Amino acid sequence: MTNEIEQRLLAFICDPSSSTDATFNTIALELFAHQFERNAPFRRFAQNRGRTPHSVRHWHDIPAVPIDAFKSLALCCCTQDRAARVFMTSGTTQGVKGKSFHSSLEVYDASMQHNFARRFMRGGDKIDMGILFPDEHAMPNSSLAHYLELALVKFGTQRSHNLFNGTDLDIDRTIATLTLAEQRGEPYALLGASFSFVPLLDRLRESKRTFRLAPGSRI
Repeated sequence: MTNEIEQRLLAFICDPSSSTDATFNTIALELFAHQFERNAPFRRFAQNRGRTPHSVRHWHDIPAVPIDAFKSLALCCCTQDRAARVFMTSGTTQGVKGKSFHSSLEVYDASMQHNFARRFMRGGDKIDMGILFPDEHAMPNSSLAHYLELALVKFGTQRSHNLFNGTDLDIDRTIATLTLAEQRGEPYALLGASFSFVPLLDRLRESKRTFRLAPGSRI
């Protein structure tokens, strides 16, 4: 991604006054043209559907690549060896992991932080936080691990922690953490993939344990 396009994307994400439908359409078409030029597999895909930068006038008409394509094609505008980060899918459906190449994480990180602050924090600055998902050291190719690490670093208080031990949830520590949060009477946030909550909820059900966290707490 050229630095010029990247800067316009960052401005669109971070400046609400510039976030109009017309601006979004302009940036989307510019990005489509950039990817059409530099991403050969995507260019062939778009051409097979009769879509080119000359024919597409609205972002609705940009062809969406099916998710399975990421399992067999290198859909990137930079050479694979120059990607700053490669995120992978779990590979649970067909045993093949899809790959998403990022020449830079600046746009990803800005989008995460801006929207997390607005939609999850709702104007708040920091909150006590527990992460129910392996960290980036355990899962370096997980976009969710990176997302939750950003949440922890940017929006978590000093009392915030990742509650996984490697690739396994430390349930005892999680319950102890929730107990302290309940005793403090301060808002607490618990974040993770949906399935991360299953072993915790099973343990709580077995022990007939519940928590009443302070108003403002969220999952």
